[in-house]
Amino acid sequence: MTSGSHPFFTLDIGSASIGAALVARLDGRWRLLASSAAPVAVGIEPVLRHLAEAAAAADGTLLAGAGDWRGWARVESRTRPGARVVVAGPSGGAVEPFERAFRMDGWQATACVTPERSVALDAARALRDPDLDLVVVAAPGGLGGNDRDALRDVAALVGAMAGLRESLPVLVSGPGVVAMPGLPGERVVLSHGLADAVALAREAVPRGADGREGFIRSIVSIAAILDLHVEGVDIGLDAGTRVQAEPDGLLRRLVLADAGLIPPAALEDDRLLDSIAHWSTLADEAYAVRDRLRNLRVAPWRDAAGDGARVRLAAARAALERLEVAWDADGRNPSRGLDRSGEYGGQPEGPGAPDVVVASGGAFAGPPGPAVALALVDTMRRPGPVALALDHARILGPLGTLGDEHDRRRLLADLLDDVLVPLGSAVVVPGLKAGRMGSLRVIADGALTTLPLAPDGVQVVDLPPGLSATVELEAPDDLFVGIRARRVAFTLSGGLGGLLVDTRDIPLRLPDRPERRREYLDAWQLPLWTNADA
Repeated sequence: MTSGSHPFFTLDIGSASIGAALVARLDGRWRLLASSAAPVAVGIEPVLRHLAEAAAAADGTLLAGAGDWRGWARVESRTRPGARVVVAGPSGGAVEPFERAFRMDGWQATACVTPERSVALDAARALRDPDLDLVVVAAPGGLGGNDRDALRDVAALVGAMAGLRESLPVLVSGPGVVAMPGLPGERVVLSHGLADAVALAREAVPRGADGREGFIRSIVSIAAILDLHVEGVDIGLDAGTRVQAEPDGLLRRLVLADAGLIPPAALEDDRLLDSIAHWSTLADEAYAVRDRLRNLRVAPWRDAAGDGARVRLAAARAALERLEVAWDADGRNPSRGLDRSGEYGGQPEGPGAPDVVVASGGAFAGPPGPAVALALVDTMRRPGPVALALDHARILGPLGTLGDEHDRRRLLADLLDDVLVPLGSAVVVPGLKAGRMGSLRVIADGALTTLPLAPDGVQVVDLPPGLSATVELEAPDDLFVGIRARRVAFTLSGGLGGLLVDTRDIPLRLPDRPERRREYLDAWQLPLWTNADA
């Protein structure tokens, strides 16, 4: 092999951890040579030094001048807590759609200011928050006299408070635009309404090389490269991201602060902690599980192995569940559809079930790949077949920050086999009836495996990475797996978790009793944990 002359690092810097990778051009294509993750407290330079030394130690011919690693290019993205926004307007009905839309785009809506539900002192305090990034004034048209007066009052308060901040932008959205005394006109951003407010807000509050935006762009590029319907999901400490793309562009996107691994509110909210513990298989007392979850928020890397990995995956499942609930609610909201350009407006497009789901983020560091595959199937539930993959090097966020789409696709086309670990495939077959057994046939590499197809279970079929199989399902009653038929066949690929055949309900129903719930979760998960007791 011959070394390329321009190796480079990718850096995905989050609130809790750093994901880094070393990429070089070898034999005419870009290859991933090494990757690593570490707590942010370790710092960037030690992580990059480790990657360069590891690659050189593995094969000294791969990289010329490995000692010069400090001069190699870096493609960097950062993920931060969501920008802070206050939404103001004449009434709750006017501000609530904006609050919801901004929350669904990853913003932290710290307050809603309306005459009917805000005390003036509290509203002024929220507007003077030194960490506030944006104020949105909802100014709908067709207001009656009382609402027009209310909007003028709110606008006067916003103008007075924002006038004390030299650089705070104010976005006024809707035809009922009013003057705000004391606020320079150049700091006011006008939008026609909810349809373009969030997009304009992103421009008004630039986030730099944002890792979540980069991840979204990379998923769009992957869909074009593979010519498939691709969904991506990224769970970090402070937010969750989900994106759906087809070969000709973006279909939907959602960034949700509440879908972080452990939301900050959980430190004070036992009910939220209990909803996360709902996915835990630990038999500890409730207070002990809550303490472990709080510790996961405060020190995410302190307890990353053994039972700590199980706690992390339980928290990741809960985050995926919150993201799924918001995704479904968002899809039912006509004002939140995404067209293929990524702008808001219209109904969501595209099929419900993707061809491939790509997972990324620090939440999936620690648990074994097969268990991550089941976590995705447990929470992102759609009938039919799907391939599952993991961005183990956390490279998609950084590469998505590249401004040139051609460069991004060229790099990803070379790197996909290196950076996307195949977790396996899954077939979700809900609605089977008790007492009416079906059958499952898997034909792979000339061998035939036949299994019964019964309701409410998960079966794992060994199907290693690099191997494809024909999967045939047959039942006495109609199956619904994207299409409705009594007999259906798919070609699916293998992975670390093999083939998961899931006949549980959509949505997944777990027993209320903790002991019984843990029994179910253990029965489904244990076959997919390697070295579970290590």
